Amino acid sequence: MKRWIPCIALLAALGGAPLVAQDKNAKDDATYRKMESQLESTVLATLAYEDADVVDVVKDIAKKARVTIVWDKEALKGVSEDDRKITLELADIKASNALNIVLDQVKLKKAYKNGVLYLTTEEKAQEATITKTYDVRDITVRIEDFPAPRIRLKAADDSTSGPVIELPPDKEPVVADDIVELIEESIKADWGGKHAVKVVKGNLIVTAPRNVHKEVDALLAQLRSAK
Repeated sequence: MKRWIPCIALLAALGGAPLVAQDKNAKDDATYRKMESQLESTVLATLAYEDADVVDVVKDIAKKARVTIVWDKEALKGVSEDDRKITLELADIKASNALNIVLDQVKLKKAYKNGVLYLTTEEKAQEATITKTYDVRDITVRIEDFPAPRIRLKAADDSTSGPVIELPPDKEPVVADDIVELIEESIKADWGGKHAVKVVKGNLIVTAPRNVHKEVDALLAQLRSAK
């Protein structure tokens, strides 16, 4: 019996690993959504900077929005001294939009990793990916509603007998591959490279940065509302 104990312990550890990973992803996702919501809901009455260092500008925005932002120091080294100087005036703007404007000037991007919002190069931001499963069977399922035909009267000079009956055209059903194609065509990402979307048993498996997942969520919501 004792010889089986290590095997049982190993199986338990392997069986529990996916659950631990899912739990961590769920916590990270909740933290990400909380940060995004905080940045989106915070409206800054005025922002004014003249030749201010980008680090100080971001620190000010983070303080006003009550979020923590971490710099990738290596990415910051790639920004010249002149480019680090920020001069702008903004009014009644969301903290998220203000942050994006500042980052565009220094050509850096936001990324979320391990529950932290950090600023880095576009290349590194694209590498900060997570994998999520989307159940799209409610979108792809075909519901037969058997619509009634339309009946209209004939023109007076029509010599044929009986009314004219028009049957509505059949709608083409949406399949998972159609959704994959729509995602790849409408959402900017490194599809086929660092990022991927595939179909497994009617579900979409998407590996991409969190900002891309946000767009995927929005696209699927539009498809559901249009169904």
